[in-house]
Amino acid sequence: MPHADFDVVTLSPSTVRVMHRTAHHIYEFAVVDDGCGRRVVSSGPSIVFGKNGEVPAWDLVAAAERVAADTARQTGVTD
Repeated sequence: MPHADFDVVTLSPSTVRVMHRTAHHIYEFAVVDDGCGRRVVSSGPSIVFGKNGEVPAWDLVAAAERVAADTARQTGVTD
């Protein structure tokens, strides 16, 4: 699923939130220390479910995580 299917709605030193453009599911990822001193986007987001029935929210978790991690890395929020 391309990054164009998501909008970044929050980007802070502690949180990255992305929303699917058509299903409106919002995925919130924490930015955490990985135990080796690097900041990374956590797996296992908090999900706010959007429109019912169009696209199952669980089917988009992996794509949302990639978008969140890539955005955080490109903007310097994570290492």
